[in-house]
Amino acid sequence: MLKSLFQSRSLNDVREQAARDEVRRLAETAPTPRANTGSETRHRGASRMLRSMMSWLPGLGSPRQDTPTGERETLISRSRDAYRNHMLGRAAINRAATNVVGMGLTVRPNVDGQALGLNEEETAQLNDELARGFRLWAEDPAECDAEAGQDFYMLQRLAFISALVSGDVFGLTPNVRQIGGLFGTKLQLVEAERVGSPLTGPERRNEVDGIRVDSIGRPIAVRICDGYPSDHTTDQDWTWVPVFGERTGRRRVLHLMNEKGRPGQVRGVPYLAPILEALQKLERFSQAELTAAVISAMFTVAIKHDASEGDQSLGGATMWDEQSDDPSKPERPVVTSNQDDTPDGDNLTLGEGAVWDLEEGAEPVPISPDRPNAQFDPFFMAIVKEIGAALEQPSEVLMMHFSTSYTAARAAFNQLWKFIKQRRHHLTVQFCQPAYELVVDELVASGRIKAPGYRDPAKRRAYVRALWIGEPLGSLNEQVDARAATERIANGTSNEHLETMAFHGEDWHDVAQDRAREIRWKRENGVPIYVGGKVHDPEPPDPNRNNDDTD
Repeated sequence: MLKSLFQSRSLNDVREQAARDEVRRLAETAPTPRANTGSETRHRGASRMLRSMMSWLPGLGSPRQDTPTGERETLISRSRDAYRNHMLGRAAINRAATNVVGMGLTVRPNVDGQALGLNEEETAQLNDELARGFRLWAEDPAECDAEAGQDFYMLQRLAFISALVSGDVFGLTPNVRQIGGLFGTKLQLVEAERVGSPLTGPERRNEVDGIRVDSIGRPIAVRICDGYPSDHTTDQDWTWVPVFGERTGRRRVLHLMNEKGRPGQVRGVPYLAPILEALQKLERFSQAELTAAVISAMFTVAIKHDASEGDQSLGGATMWDEQSDDPSKPERPVVTSNQDDTPDGDNLTLGEGAVWDLEEGAEPVPISPDRPNAQFDPFFMAIVKEIGAALEQPSEVLMMHFSTSYTAARAAFNQLWKFIKQRRHHLTVQFCQPAYELVVDELVASGRIKAPGYRDPAKRRAYVRALWIGEPLGSLNEQVDARAATERIANGTSNEHLETMAFHGEDWHDVAQDRAREIRWKRENGVPIYVGGKVHDPEPPDPNRNNDDTD
C-alpha cells in the first residue's frame, strides 16, 4: 500500500514538473512585445487592446446559434417591409429576379443516349417527346400550380423572389389530378414562416426551425403549419411532411434557399439582410431631401415686425389650401398677419401661390433652405455602390443608369453575368430540375413515354438529364458580338449550338429547322436569300426537273 502511494505521488510530481517546464518553454519562446507595435497579438485583427478593435467581440457559434429564430423572423419582416416600401430595396429584388429568371428557365432534355444504348436518331426523338410532355405540364397553370393561377415559369419567379425576401421558400408536390387534367403532379409554394416549430414545446437536437435532419445532417422531414402563425387562430395544425417518400423515394418537399453560407446551415437568411441598416438610413435620407425640396419649391418667408408695433404674433394666422372647402376662402389663398384667433378653417400651412396680407410696418424676409442639395447625388451613389457590391449587382444595373463609357458598362454586364449564372444554377438544382424529374416520373409511369429500365437509378439519371436555358444577358453592340461569335466558331473554341443558346436562349436545332424552312419557301417563291452576309438570287427553275425522258 505504501509502495503504491509512493508511486502515485511520484507520478503527480512528474506531471507537475512537466507542466512547469511547458509554461517556462512557452514564456521563453513568446515574442517580446516591441514598443509602438500597438498590438499584443501576432494578428492585429485578433487584438483586444487596439481602440478600433476593443468593442468588436462577436461570439463564435454554430449556424443555428448565429441565426436564431427570433433574429431570422425579424430579418424576414424587415426585408418584406423594405421590398414593399423602399425603392432601392424593391429595385434590388426585382432586378435580380428579372435578370436571373426573366420569362422563366426553359428545359431542353438531354438524354444520355450512349448510356442507354440509343443511337442519335432515337436519342433526338426521345428528347423531343420529353420536351413536348413537359410543356403540356409547364404551360398550363391548372396542371402545374396547386392554386391554378400561374404556369411553371411564373412559379419560378415567385419562388425566386420569395427566397430572396424571406431567405428560403418551400415547395410541396401533392399528387392531385383535376377532372379532365393530364397530370397529378402539382407545385404548392409555402412561405418561410409557415415552416417552424409551434410554441408548445422545445425543439429536439436534430430539429432546427421546423426541419428535422438525420445523423449526417440530411433533411428528412419538414414541419409545416396549415395556416400562418401570425394569424393566431386556435385551429392551426402543425404537420411533419417527409422530404422523400418512404416507399418510392419520390420528392415531396422542395427547398429553395437564398444562399447556404455555412456547412450545417438548414435555413436561409434574406438577401437584403447585410444591407438593411444602410438601406433604412438611405431611405430616410432620401425622403428627407425630397421633403426639403418640396418645401423649398414653395415661397417661404418670415414676417419681420418693428419693435414699436408691440406683440403681434402670426400664430393665429390662417392660410387656405387649394383643396379647402371653406365658404369664406377668397379666390386666391390669402393669410393676414394681424388675426387674433384661428377660425374654424384650415391651419397655417404652406401652399402653392399663396398671397400674404401683411399689416402696415410688417416686412417679409425670404428664407432659402438651399434645396435641392447639390451633394445629395454623389453621396447617394457612393452608398449605392457599396450596396451593389454587397448584393453582387453593379450600381449601374441596380439604378438602371448607364452614363459611363462603353468599357465600364461592358465590365458591369460581365460581372452581372457571373451573378446570373450562379443564381440560375441554384434555381435549377433546388427547384427546376426536381420538378422536371417529377413530371418525367409521371410521364413514364402513365405510359406516355417509353423508358425501358427506368427503375434502375443509373438509367433514370440518364433519362432525366436536361439543360436549363435562360434569357440571354443582351448585347451592347450586336455587330461586334456577332463578329466575335463567328470567329469563335471558326477557330474551334465554340459551336453554333452554344452561340445560339448564348445569344437568345433558343435551341440551335429549332433555329436551324426554321431557317431551312424559310430558305426553302424563298426559293419556291423567287425571293432573294440572305446567307453569309450576301444576298443570293433564287435559283432558276430547272426545265428538266419534271422531265423523266433520258437521252
